[in-house]
Amino acid sequence: MRIISRYIARDIVAAIASVALILLLIILGKLFIQLLDDVLDGDLSANMLGVVMLLGVIRYLVILLPFSLFIGIILVISRMHKDSEINAAMAGGASNGDFIKAVMSIGIPVLVILYLLVSYVSPWAHRLAEVIESVTEQSMVLGQLSPGKFFELEGSGWVVYAESEDARDGTLQNVFLQRKEQGKLIVEVAERAQMQKGQGLDQVFVLYDGKTVEGIPGRSEFAISTYQEHRVYPPRTDFSHEAGKAKYQNIMALFSLRDASYLAEIFQRSSIVFSTLVLMLLAVPLSKIAPNSSRFSRLAFAVLIYVLYLNLVIVTCSWIKRGESYGIISLICVHLTVVIITYLAYHRSLLPWIRRAVALD
Repeated sequence: MRIISRYIARDIVAAIASVALILLLIILGKLFIQLLDDVLDGDLSANMLGVVMLLGVIRYLVILLPFSLFIGIILVISRMHKDSEINAAMAGGASNGDFIKAVMSIGIPVLVILYLLVSYVSPWAHRLAEVIESVTEQSMVLGQLSPGKFFELEGSGWVVYAESEDARDGTLQNVFLQRKEQGKLIVEVAERAQMQKGQGLDQVFVLYDGKTVEGIPGRSEFAISTYQEHRVYPPRTDFSHEAGKAKYQNIMALFSLRDASYLAEIFQRSSIVFSTLVLMLLAVPLSKIAPNSSRFSRLAFAVLIYVLYLNLVIVTCSWIKRGESYGIISLICVHLTVVIITYLAYHRSLLPWIRRAVALD
């Protein structure tokens, strides 16, 4: 790589890092406020706040990286046009290929990272974050039972009642627990009970000095047993119906499934990578400005193009998800339109450079 290419690549990396850092701080602030509300409402443990924030940032990187790359290239190339560095470089023997090489040397690694994010990392982060929030929410709810009231754990079949609570250690007194397991109705009655931490995210409900009545409703046979200590694990949210959600699947799993929602997810993830490539190439001619112009003069127009392109992709993918026959054709037309615009932008902006280079040869 020539010196001019390394110089441009270095500035692009710095610009991408600056844009990404600003956006990341905004995202972190937004996530922190949302998750803090969940903590205050008792829906999330404070100990898991950092983990859930990290998973949220991973999900947002899918949007953050393409935008940072696009804006970073525009900021650098626009500054070079404004300061007449482009003309000086061309006079010194630089070619159009040097600028493209500089952009591609940064863009290709970003595209590889983006592909891994949308294909494998982001789906994993989506599912793990939802599991963590669900498990911690159930555990915290059970740990904050109000004595003297019946409480039903939503979606689990658990009904819990405690007569009173020991103020010294939080142990519940005279506890009633009704639950369903494999078609059987199980009733637990214990003198004392408390929540304890299990392995990983698991919590365990420990009952002391009680008895269990187990049977099938409608039948007269019931089994009764007594115990000094009995450990019962709160039911986790059933994610079996969620496992089929397209956003939880990696790219290889999506290709093996036959459904409009999975097809839409494939096209949407592929569009993120492809649109990043196209916008990266479009950023070079889009950055051409007059030396007396502001380096930010094209920024608003660039953001408008990015937002418009992104929203058109989202809309057409939603058509595919609904099974509309024109969805795929519309998505292809959107991408093809931007590719043609990019080609025309290069033809108009860079053709004089190419002709000059040919003439010098």
